[in-house]
Amino acid sequence: MPTRINPWTLVILVIAGYWLFTLFSGGNQPTVSYSDFRRYVSEGKIARVILEENRITGVFKVPERITTGGGTSTVSRFSLPTLPSNVRDDELIPLLQQNNVEVITRSPSIWPQVIGIFAPVILLMAFFWFFFMRSQGGAGQVMQFGQSRARQYGKERRVSTTFKDVAGHTEAKRELMEVVDFLKNPQKYIAIGAEIPKGVLLVGPPGTGKTLLSRAIAGEAGVPFFSVSASEFMEMFVGVGASRVRSLFEEARRNAPAIIFIDELDSIGRKRGAGIGGGHDEREQTLNQILSEMDGFEKDTSVIVLAATNRPDILDPALLRPGRFDREVVIGLPTMEERKEILLVHMRGKPIASDVEVMELAQITPGMSGADLKNLVNEAALQAAREGYNQIHMSHFRTALDKIMLGLERGTLKLSESEKRAVAYHEAGHAVAGEVLPYADKTEKVSIVPRGMSLGVRWSKPEERVLMSKEHLEDTLAMTLAGRAAEEIFTGTITTGAANDFKQATQMAKQMVLDWGMGEHFKNVAWGSNSGPIFLGEEIAKKQDHSEETARLIDEDIRKILDDAYAKAKKVLSDHAPAMHKIAEELLTHETILGNRVREILAEAKAPQPVATPTQAPEA
Repeated sequence: MPTRINPWTLVILVIAGYWLFTLFSGGNQPTVSYSDFRRYVSEGKIARVILEENRITGVFKVPERITTGGGTSTVSRFSLPTLPSNVRDDELIPLLQQNNVEVITRSPSIWPQVIGIFAPVILLMAFFWFFFMRSQGGAGQVMQFGQSRARQYGKERRVSTTFKDVAGHTEAKRELMEVVDFLKNPQKYIAIGAEIPKGVLLVGPPGTGKTLLSRAIAGEAGVPFFSVSASEFMEMFVGVGASRVRSLFEEARRNAPAIIFIDELDSIGRKRGAGIGGGHDEREQTLNQILSEMDGFEKDTSVIVLAATNRPDILDPALLRPGRFDREVVIGLPTMEERKEILLVHMRGKPIASDVEVMELAQITPGMSGADLKNLVNEAALQAAREGYNQIHMSHFRTALDKIMLGLERGTLKLSESEKRAVAYHEAGHAVAGEVLPYADKTEKVSIVPRGMSLGVRWSKPEERVLMSKEHLEDTLAMTLAGRAAEEIFTGTITTGAANDFKQATQMAKQMVLDWGMGEHFKNVAWGSNSGPIFLGEEIAKKQDHSEETARLIDEDIRKILDDAYAKAKKVLSDHAPAMHKIAEELLTHETILGNRVREILAEAKAPQPVATPTQAPEA
């Protein structure tokens, strides 16, 4: 098996060889003066002399003790420099012949000159070799940086994941299974005149299982499957990405029928010419090559392209047209039943205790993706191991959920009594408003233990909703602002603790007016809240499409919605003042109470108090 040689090793070997050459070629011999040399010749002590271009070497008949600049030593060989070019000694050769000294002449060695000329070139080549090796991941790939980096799976290298390992996403699996079936039985579709989509785009939030589904396709297909991340096409050299795209599709066609999976397509598929400063030449050339390969001049139906992204809104329109990515499969957040199935998949092979209620876990984890649920199961297992248990209990899942949703406890953060009281009434306000208002999400837990960036938290259990009504949004706003209202009513002051509440409430009110037509002045107009992330400066340069008067009316609508929500929160809390005091006291005592206890306190406060029987006045 060939071994990769580090280019710096070659450089070191060249330097070491030159040093050895110098060492053994006489460079370390003692040097004597020219007059001493002639004296030794006249005395008949010299056996032979070697004449070179830049050095004379003499050999004694017997070792002689001589004195040099380094001291006195006994040597058998010595050297002396040649005479300058303007000084000649015509008597030297006759003198040597007269004393029977053997004269040997040698032509100068070319190696010092060769090394002196080519050493800088070799060092420069070694530097660039090392640079390419580091940038491309190894010396074996230096001359192949234009080749595809896709990982191929097939008969020899199979993926073990199948659709059985993917919980939920029934519609998406049905759509993708059609792709697999076409590759396995193409004649069934060709006979009826059907054409399978050339490209299928998987769209969904991060962690919903887009890459997992692609692995399941690789495991089910039984055909060559090429997996590559879109960022691997990008390189510092213009044209390398396009070359890698060509190489990938050529390799897929050689192994057709085949599937190509491109992960994170948005990294190279962004709109061309958008943003500040124009497009990046390398990225645009790579995108153009993908467009050409998918539906260019040469038609090919034996290669199917799958791609995944969580930002379909920034993709170039040319990618999404029919003939390229014909289908868009939405991989959304799982429903409650799907969360249950996902939890069961991730619980396989783990020692789960009998007290674990999977359906209850699915109910209290709305909005969690498949990756979040996997993390929940893993955190519960870590918690059980940390506490020394052999099985994972329901309490471990609850602790893990608190850690994920609320953050780590900050036990070292010490609050003063007045601050703890303000936090207790703040969270009690959220809890009471959430329970009393009919359309708000109900309370699951209330805590004044500092976690993450918050000093306290009221955690609700949202219902499964597809559409949000105006009543639900108004009650949610009132519940969000109830923390500040509680501070104002029951502590006599206000604090900075409501900063995040105001951000959430303001954002929701903006969407109600600008996106959902719920304002007083604009009930059928969507101006757009521009709440999404800025894409390459596209939104920075976007001009305002309404007048100053319209902007003033929009601000009035947003402010009215927020003021009405705050007034509603103050009225609810004032009407339930006894329950507020009781909940705040229990929070100060126990730091954490459950939603059931909050509902019990509210029920007790609403219960009619027994009326005392008036005593009869004595008869006169």
